[in-house]
Amino acid sequence: MNRLFPGARLFGALLVSLTLLFPASRAQAEGFAIMENSARGMGLAGGLIARGGDPSTLAYNPAAMTLLEGTQMQANLAVSQFYWGVDTRDAAGNDTGNYHSAHQTWPIPSFYVTHQINDNVWFGLASYTRFGLGVKYPNEWPGGYNLQSVQLITNSLNPSIAYKFNDHLSLAVGVEMMTASMQMRKNLNQYGHGSLAAISQGLGFGEPGDLNLNGHGVSFGGNVALHMRFNDQWSMGLTYRAPMSLKVSGKTRYDNQLGKTPLGALSPDILMLQNSRLRGTLHLPDSIGFGVAYKPVENLSFEADAVYTLWSRFRDFNIYMKDPVNEWQNTDRHWRNSWTLGISAEYKPVDWMALRLGFMYETSPMNLGNADYMVPSNGRNYYTAGVGFFYKNWTIDLAYMYIHNHVLDYTDAARLNPAGGVVAGHTTHPHAHNFGIGIGYKF
Repeated sequence: MNRLFPGARLFGALLVSLTLLFPASRAQAEGFAIMENSARGMGLAGGLIARGGDPSTLAYNPAAMTLLEGTQMQANLAVSQFYWGVDTRDAAGNDTGNYHSAHQTWPIPSFYVTHQINDNVWFGLASYTRFGLGVKYPNEWPGGYNLQSVQLITNSLNPSIAYKFNDHLSLAVGVEMMTASMQMRKNLNQYGHGSLAAISQGLGFGEPGDLNLNGHGVSFGGNVALHMRFNDQWSMGLTYRAPMSLKVSGKTRYDNQLGKTPLGALSPDILMLQNSRLRGTLHLPDSIGFGVAYKPVENLSFEADAVYTLWSRFRDFNIYMKDPVNEWQNTDRHWRNSWTLGISAEYKPVDWMALRLGFMYETSPMNLGNADYMVPSNGRNYYTAGVGFFYKNWTIDLAYMYIHNHVLDYTDAARLNPAGGVVAGHTTHPHAHNFGIGIGYKF
């Protein structure tokens, strides 16, 4: 589109960013999903698919709640602190600067309750965060047109029913309602290295300023899970989360509505740059989780897990900019399916304490030609440790998780999509420190 200012591309880049705010299923997958579903699960790198043992198994394998007697409750709070930088370079490959994201600290709460109805039937209710994001870059940094800041908060309410056929086999089904809210800011002054700002100022309309987007969405889905105990030593878990469709609605707000000025007469696309409403649907991928646990002795267990997420379903996002824009936009993502592989160990040296260690590796689903600044990761390593304390009917879990994100290179994104606002370069020192605490009670 060869026009003075391709406003359609501006909104295309906006919608590419928006898709990154509302993705799909897992307690442990790449992208911007959350795996801090419980303190015990954090310490075991998510190794509760086959192991089970506390109410937070609802987030990993609801069928394993049949291992829990009576009524049990658990509340968790994780705190995530993450940080990274971006080294930028020009077309000749020369370094042009290093820009650091602001240090971000986010609370991630969760709550679980399980109830044994009779010898064969259990009910569980989970409330937890499956996806979240929070990024803030320095003002006037070169990538501000692609992203200046973003905040995403989601909550999933997931009731499940489990049926125990016998001492070896249990099956669970559940439904899920996920709500999401987000805020995103983009610096339009950075578009085309200041060309839009120069045009606007030259005609006396000032700088275009920031674009602010506020949205919310609701999605419904389901899950099915299987748990098998072969004997006192070996057990297996299998889970499946169905694809979901997230209904998105919200508003766009501009510091300077160029679409309402005479500047809009220079190009029909610029008419799009005015406050409007939006709506759309994002189709989210399904995932399959598998785990095997081995307990050689009563106080020691090991687990190996694999989660396969069909991110290839996350191909595009159609959205309708309405009142007064009235135009459809589509953005391509073309992500790949990804694997998450984990191992963990739990040891109880005494009756009142358990020690935990874990490691998890995730492959990246990202299409590097569409990379942006909201998910600065090209795969991840998780290193986890935790401890649990037991006193009468109470349990207290503490956990630490270090996340090392693999370096993400923006060369292809900057070359293939110059209108998207991504600057050539790569991430530096991308990592996160996460801490978790959980308190449980058995009635």
